[in-house]
This record gives sequence, C-alpha cells and structure tokens, in this order.
Amino acid sequence: MQFDEVLKQIGEFGKYQKIQYYLLCIVGITSAMHSLNMVFVGGTPEHHCNIQYDKTQWNNLTYEEAYNITIPIFETEEFGLGEQVPRRSRCYMYDLESVKRIVNKYRNNLTLAEDHVTNELDVLYCTNGWSYSKEIFHSTIVSQWDLVCDQKLLRDLGQAIFFAGRLTGAIVFGSLADRFGRRPVFFVALALQVVIGTSAGFAPTLPVFYVLYFLQGVMQVGVFLIAVVIGTELVGPSKRKWVGIMIHNFYAVGIMLLAGIGYLIRDWKYIELTVSLIGVIFTMYWWVVPESARWLLARGRVSEAEAIIKKAARVNKRELPEHPFDDSMMSKQDDKIDTVKDFMQSKKKTRQYTIIDLFRTRTMALRTLNICFNWFTNSLIYYGLSLNTKNLSGDLFINFFISAATEIPGNCIILLLVDKTGRRRLLCGFMIFGGMACAGTILVPKDMRWLVVTLAMIGKFGITASYRVIYLFSAELFPTVVRSNGMGMSSVSARIGGIISPFIVSIGDTILVLPVLIFGCLSIIAGILGLALPETRGRNLPQTLEDAELMGRSCVFLKPKEINEVDTDSVDLNLVHGERAHLTAEDDTDKTDEHAKNVNNETAL
Repeated sequence: MQFDEVLKQIGEFGKYQKIQYYLLCIVGITSAMHSLNMVFVGGTPEHHCNIQYDKTQWNNLTYEEAYNITIPIFETEEFGLGEQVPRRSRCYMYDLESVKRIVNKYRNNLTLAEDHVTNELDVLYCTNGWSYSKEIFHSTIVSQWDLVCDQKLLRDLGQAIFFAGRLTGAIVFGSLADRFGRRPVFFVALALQVVIGTSAGFAPTLPVFYVLYFLQGVMQVGVFLIAVVIGTELVGPSKRKWVGIMIHNFYAVGIMLLAGIGYLIRDWKYIELTVSLIGVIFTMYWWVVPESARWLLARGRVSEAEAIIKKAARVNKRELPEHPFDDSMMSKQDDKIDTVKDFMQSKKKTRQYTIIDLFRTRTMALRTLNICFNWFTNSLIYYGLSLNTKNLSGDLFINFFISAATEIPGNCIILLLVDKTGRRRLLCGFMIFGGMACAGTILVPKDMRWLVVTLAMIGKFGITASYRVIYLFSAELFPTVVRSNGMGMSSVSARIGGIISPFIVSIGDTILVLPVLIFGCLSIIAGILGLALPETRGRNLPQTLEDAELMGRSCVFLKPKEINEVDTDSVDLNLVHGERAHLTAEDDTDKTDEHAKNVNNETAL
C-alpha cells in the first residue's frame, strides 16, 4: 500500500494523530509569543528630557510646574491628516541652569517666568538623558538603552532583525530537517531557543541583545516549522487542509496569552525569561513525539516507519497487515532517495527548472509578481497591524488581545468557505474588505478614536482570512515543475514584508492613523490585482509551464466529487506564516517520496 492508503486504513485523523497534533500545536502557542513579544519587550514608554528635579533648586516648584516650564511645546501629534494636537517635546528642552535662574528671578510670578523662558532661551537636545513613565511599562529595551528620538530607528530595527532571523531559520532548518530528520532537529532547535532566549534576557548591551534576538528568530521558526511538519505528516489526505488552518488558531491563542504576560510582568527581561523558559516543558516530548514516519519511509528505514504506523493503528483500534508497505514502493524509495548517485543521474536526464522559469513568459512573470506582491502585502499588514496596537487609543493590552482574537474567526471562516466560494473571490474580497476598513480610519474624527481601533480590528480580521487563502491559492497557481521555486519566492516576499512592517508602524509616532491608512491602501491594491489571477477551485492543478499559461483561458472542471480530493491530496499545506511548504502535485505513486524529500533549498522557505 501507498503511505496515504495506509493512513486511510488506520484512520486519517484518529486518536493517535490527534494526540500528536494537539501536543505539537501547543508548541505553536509559545512560538507565537516569541514572534511578537517585541510589542512589550521594545515598547516605548511616555518620556521627556530628564529635568533633574530637586525641589530646593526649583524654588519649591512642583515637578509638574518644573516640567512645564522646562519642556517646550513645539511638536505636533497628528491624529489624522490635517488634524494636529500640540504637545510637549519628547526630545528637546530649555537649558536647565538658565531656566532655574529665570525662575529664581521671577519667583513670585510663574507665568512671567514662563514667558521669559519661551522668548529668551534656545531649545536644546536632551543633554541629561530621559525620564520614562512607568504607567504602562516598568522597563523595556527602549528605556534601558534610550532608544528614543534620534535613536528610535534602533528600536524599530529589533523586530526587523527578528524577522530576518526567521527567514534565515526557514532556510537552515528546512534543509536540516530533510537531511537529519524532523525529531532530532526539532529538539536541538527547542533547546537552543530556550538557551538563547534566556540569554537575551541578561544581555548587557544592545548589540549583544540584537545578536541573540536574531538567533531567537532563527530558532523560533525552526521549532514551529518542524512541529507543524511532524504534526501533519501523519494526517490523512482529507484532513490536511483542516489541520493546516487550525494550527493558526493555536498561534492566535499564543498571542492572546502574550497580552496577559505583558500585562502581568511589564519588565522586558522577565518577559523574555518567561516566554523562553516555558520551552523547558517541551523536553518531555522526547518520550512522546516520534520521528516522522513519512521521513523514515523516504529514507528507507522501513522497520522504524512500520513500528510507528502499527502503534498508531493500535491506538486508533484499527487492523494492519504484518508489512503494510509493499516491496515495490520500498524499491522505489531506495532508487530515488537512498541512492544519491542514481538520483543525481536522473536529474541530469530531465530538465531542471529554476526561479528564472517563473519569468520566462509574460503571463507567468505577471502572475508570479502578482502572487509575490500579495504575499508581501499580507505579511506586511498582518504583522504591521499586530505591532501597531501600541499606536491605537485605549488600553494597549486589551487592544493587543482583541487583535489576536480576531484571527480565530478569520481562520474558521476560510475553512468553511474556501471550497464553496473559491480562492480568488475570498482572497480579493477579504483584502478589499479589510483594506477599506483600515483606509476608513482617515475619515474618523479625532474625538472618536475608539472607532479607529474598531476599524483596525476589522482590518486584522480581513487580512487574517486573506493570508490563509493565499497559501492554498498560490500553491495551486504555480505549476508542478516550478512549485517549490514559486512558493520559496513567495515566502521570501512575505519575510521582506515582515521586516519592513515595524518601520511603517513607527510613522504612527507622528501621524497616528497613517500606518493603518498605508496598510489599507496596500490591501485594496493587492485585492484588486488578485482579480487578475485565475480561479483554481475545482480545476486540475497545472503540471507544466504550458498548463499554467492556459490557466485562465480555458479550464477543465473536475466532477464535483473530485474537488475536495484535489484541494487536499494535491496540496499539502505545512506552510505556516510563510515558513515552509511540502507541496506535491505528482501522481499517486510519487506522493510518499515528495512529502519527505524536498531536496531543493527553495522549498524550505
């Protein structure tokens, strides 16, 4: 029997698979905490120049009076375009000694003293450091290393460094997991994530912290990527789409829990330690989580694969023959996987496709650019809206929690509609819907900031739904011969979007609604461009570049009963947040090989 046939016999998602899957989904909860903890680790408290307040030196002025006379009003905080609100400067002050001299001279008339300070003194950059409010954050990397004013770019760099680490980790761990096995690489990444994350909490300098934070991003994607692969490779064809989408709900729960951790702790060092040390719990998985049976089978380790399958059958209370995998399939595994020389010789006999083939024709080039732009936009907006909760009015922790909670209905609605409505309609519809909500923030009066929060959350719901669709849609649009290259390029585009997102969010320090407006406009543009992509629901997946060229001009619809079979059997979504895809559209005889082989590094993206 073929591997998927064996899974159908023991139960495609029986008790054994459910135990393994849900245990590994818990890993997704902690991975989510790592991915967005910079919202609290790198939060920017309210701050102003340090006025070195001493009541005896300020002629008995209160701290508020000394602050008001020392810190000038000349910055503006724009709520919407054209709407400005004056505020005290965060980066400039009057010369302290001159201010004290004027205050002592006009000690009985503070108003007159303020007028003289304003008219006579020049404004200086903060010379004595900054004072930070502890109302929301007790300590962050911003307050520890003064990442404000002309240094705030270094603050935004932190999240970008983490996303760069995720891109690196997807490449590195995808290849390592294919070569050395899912299980050992998973536990190595898990151990390193705990050690590196804990070390980051004790980082003595900002450069050291950012090096560790980059490595933390590498390990985060390694742990999550392999956990998803292990959890889904033992799931049968008809259930793969379900498990591929439901894992995102656990990810959302992790972000929601992070809001609680941030609220309770409020110190960046202890947040890092808490999020990292939780991973110690997963060391117990060593005695519970087995190696991927698909990977073992692809490596010719038949007896080990059979032992896992038989255990699954016992737990699921199903019967299996003594040797469930037939000899012909084993022979094929040996020929294709174990014998590297034969494999390389077979590659020489067939044409090898590269990323260049995605741009050989006008149709494929435009389609590839369209798909990549959609990935870029979805990732940029998804992470941008998550990070932008700090710029919204109201309670940061509640906003962050709600933002994460909106992902769950977004995931579920796609699961319900993706086979009924079609990919293109859902992708375009949700992107335009979410984009219009975000763009609508520019029309909100400044006394209705709560409406900005509401519209931003609606936008997050829309982008979450469209993000789920683009995984499946793009995998079905790329022809088999370049699918790995296409998905790899798409994922790189998504990672670039994630890297850029914190810099767009930082615009909100000056113009509150501008980041959300930018996200909204990009979402609408991407949604409209998505209308140019051909629908794939119910169609044969393109095998060659020629098939892809014809897609959209003519279509061969499958019988209704075959639609779900194409969606689930032909495209196995193990790609989570752009990390990695095990995507196959070959004949049934090749499916088992391709799930575990993935020899090209591009697939790891």
